[in-house]
Amino acid sequence: MAKSKKFKDPKKKTRKEALRSKKKSAKPCIRMGCSSSLPQQGNPSTDVDPCDTKTEKLSLDPNSKNLTDYDDDFEDSKRIHLGICKEHMSRWIRSFTKRKFKSTDRSDFEALLGSGLVYADHMPACDLKLRHKMGDFLIDEMELLFNLWADNPDLDFQWITFVGDKFMFNEREGPAEFYRCKKAVQDVIRNNTTYNAIGIIETQAIINYPEGQEGKMFSVHAHVLCWGPKGHTAGLKRHSRRFKSSITKLPIFSSKVVHLEGSFGRLGRYMAKPPYEGKEVNHDKLLAGQACLSPARRMEKHHDLRLFELNAKTPMESLIFGVRDGVEVRKRIVKRMIDWQDTRKGEEVKLGHRVDDLFEGLLRDNNKRLKNYKPLKVKFRKDQ
Repeated sequence: MAKSKKFKDPKKKTRKEALRSKKKSAKPCIRMGCSSSLPQQGNPSTDVDPCDTKTEKLSLDPNSKNLTDYDDDFEDSKRIHLGICKEHMSRWIRSFTKRKFKSTDRSDFEALLGSGLVYADHMPACDLKLRHKMGDFLIDEMELLFNLWADNPDLDFQWITFVGDKFMFNEREGPAEFYRCKKAVQDVIRNNTTYNAIGIIETQAIINYPEGQEGKMFSVHAHVLCWGPKGHTAGLKRHSRRFKSSITKLPIFSSKVVHLEGSFGRLGRYMAKPPYEGKEVNHDKLLAGQACLSPARRMEKHHDLRLFELNAKTPMESLIFGVRDGVEVRKRIVKRMIDWQDTRKGEEVKLGHRVDDLFEGLLRDNNKRLKNYKPLKVKFRKDQ
């Protein structure tokens, strides 16, 4: 008897379709075809925006049909952000769930993540329930800025990424100099523009760089929303000699923001997202001076564990910064975070003074699998 023909359920996604949908929800929201975190390397002989050479710019007309890369509205951005935080909670738990806990207690690591009804006392950046709330508060501020633009259409809103070699570090050594990167970005905006700005420092794994060396690199970089008078981005790039990158030829990458709720909301949730997507370098293209960065095909558990460690050692509020009017935006976000933490349900665990000891113990207990790794040092204050 002939086998009956199987028909595809139209509501069921294939694995490839599901991955494509997941990647779309994680992209930033300026133009279609742009890179997600680190700007991709352009042709050194042309010095043009790589988005301009690959795809057509999205129209600023809200009636344009080419708006599929934006969220529906601010509430939609909050829903997507919550989903990303929930997904990453399980990912970071998987990074340590099969490790040995001889001198440490697994429940302390769960408290760092805000898993269940326990949470850490120092509001670490790895606390994904706190990060969910921080993202909501940032999206609320994005809505205020969206309305500010509606009242002042002459304002220029720019989405700018800052990246540099001096802020990269090896996963087997460190340190991660968050404060140094944050100060450099604040200084270059303050000294070369009249922009107001709100930004967040992010860390991302570059899983195959440098080529042929032990230990891979992590990039500390900044995503910033700037607003103010038009015409400052060219001078910003021209005078920012402190930002150089051997991977990208665009260490300062800027793009005009589209005046739509789904654009502003998506920028907010993208800035607040946990650091979950790595990058890969195509070394042949790097040598040829071509665009060489792409999303990593696979992040290993040790990469996720190191990102978890970095964020556990960093207070959430230290990653957020402002320039001029952006300072008040940051203050409002941090105050709402503190107020939420004070009324949070569950048990507060005193971990802030012993996070370093926790990860030293974890690495020591698992020295056969992690024998080449030393505890990472994170510098998030000037006096560290």
